Amino acid sequence: MVLVSPREMANLLGLAASENLLLIAVLSKGGAMSQLTDWELLDAFLSLEDRLTHSGMMLSDCFSPNQFELVFEYGSVMQRSAVRQALIACLSLPTIDPGQEVPPRHATFEKHLDNLLLHALRGIAADESVPRRERVAASLLVEAATIRKLPQLVAHTPIAPALEPIAPLPKFLMRRETL
Repeated sequence: MVLVSPREMANLLGLAASENLLLIAVLSKGGAMSQLTDWELLDAFLSLEDRLTHSGMMLSDCFSPNQFELVFEYGSVMQRSAVRQALIACLSLPTIDPGQEVPPRHATFEKHLDNLLLHALRGIAADESVPRRERVAASLLVEAATIRKLPQLVAHTPIAPALEPIAPLPKFLMRRETL
């Protein structure tokens, strides 16, 4: 028997990556199963059809390949394993029809994956043994995720109400043009 990658198996069966089918390659000896690599899981997750997520953003905007790369490269064994299991959980969920609201299970799994990534990235950003460039990248990704979670200001809403002065400004507070 020949080892077939999940992507090749999907192509042989005529399946698209967006169908959320997690295929496992079969080895010739004893019918043992081999695990997909971290990169194959990541590729399968990032190739899912773009849709709204738990945060109300598109899937492609919520999860950056750089987040996963840093965690898989510099995260602890437990962090890598937790992210890997969360990816498998997200891939095992059924597909969501376009326009359909995100089911609670999808939202929970995505939120869990997001929290695991942020926790690992915070650790990477603080780890002095990680090269400075990667620590800065991890720090920026954490900051971007924090900003992304802040409530968005609507463009038509004024930031501060227009205040009318109660009394005229004293002359010493007024700007004077000097030549």
